[in-house]
Amino acid sequence: MEHRHRMTMERMREHLAHADSELETAQHFLDPDLHDEAEMALVKAIADARTLVSDALETARWRLEEHG
Repeated sequence: MEHRHRMTMERMREHLAHADSELETAQHFLDPDLHDEAEMALVKAIADARTLVSDALETARWRLEEHG
């Protein structure tokens, strides 16, 4: 992996890790036990977003290790 591409992947991994941390923090402001439909939808959307960010983060880590 060329140096520039590696640096880009590392920056992307850093941003994804930050995004996951921000989403985790956002989850703490929500109560998944409420019966408010809007809040329940938001809880699900944030959980789904964390799953997608986690998958992307794992892929970025794998690519960095593969070409490390």
